Amino acid sequence: MLSKEENDLLTLTGPGTPCGDLMRRYWQPAALSEELSSGAPLPVRLFGEDLALFRDDAGRPGLLGIHCSHRGADLSYGRIEDGGLRCIYHGWLYDVNGRCLEQPGEPAGSTFHERIRHPAYPCQEVGGMIYTYMGPGEPPLLPPYEFVGVPESHRGNTKVFQDCNYLQGNEGNLDPTHLSFLHRLFTEDENSAQAYNARDVSPTIEAEETDYGLRIYCVRKAGPDKNYVRVTNYVIPNFSAVSGTADGYTVNWHVPIDDTHHWRYMIRFSRSAPVDRNNRWTGRSQEVTADYRMVRNRANRYLQDGRR
Repeated sequence: MLSKEENDLLTLTGPGTPCGDLMRRYWQPAALSEELSSGAPLPVRLFGEDLALFRDDAGRPGLLGIHCSHRGADLSYGRIEDGGLRCIYHGWLYDVNGRCLEQPGEPAGSTFHERIRHPAYPCQEVGGMIYTYMGPGEPPLLPPYEFVGVPESHRGNTKVFQDCNYLQGNEGNLDPTHLSFLHRLFTEDENSAQAYNARDVSPTIEAEETDYGLRIYCVRKAGPDKNYVRVTNYVIPNFSAVSGTADGYTVNWHVPIDDTHHWRYMIRFSRSAPVDRNNRWTGRSQEVTADYRMVRNRANRYLQDGRR
């Protein structure tokens, strides 16, 4: 059992916290590309910071502090024009790097705008996702994750809001025993993963430290002379590769909104063939609302009625 101090060390991710400072040194998902499809700026909250995400008129993604440096107006209501995001209050114009390009209310010839550096975080858009680096100094290269490089048809991205901290969400990826109960599905296919999970509820579990994090092996009896082996990889600091097959796997990337909520980004990809668009985690589904909330949630008791 963790002490409160140990728990806080691992779960508090706001500015200035040890865990928050660590996670900001990695590229993190800020949004799905589809969330900026309308062209309008998007208010986002990451690691306890309120931000405005936008694409400028050249298509470059930018992430700015949400409050204008002038009078604190909300930049997510701004307009995309003239090479940046223009505040609708007094017209200050910011580019993706946080430079103030224009201050229409200043006297002609004023250079005051050149002294403004608005909070801004570098972004890049690849693989249907917009990533941001919120740490100090020059950002590192975005790692060449396999799922980023496959064709669009071979990958499906979505996300869901999670009413818990990022570590509580990620813990489920590392806990194969709960699959026998919480995710039990009754099926007539005796050779399916669901059937193996249901038949052997006390699997053998082993963990191996790796240079990227942790690898977990879960072994279940699948018959008199065979085993069902499930391998999960945890990649520091906050995502896991789960549900793997010979042709690909699913990434669950848990990104803190604040200390008690997070987004779980789900990326499913296939190396050799297009993904199944009817899969519930490959794209939008009836289980997720238009604003990326689960239909099953605490307010409706997750639609559980206690019956089999």
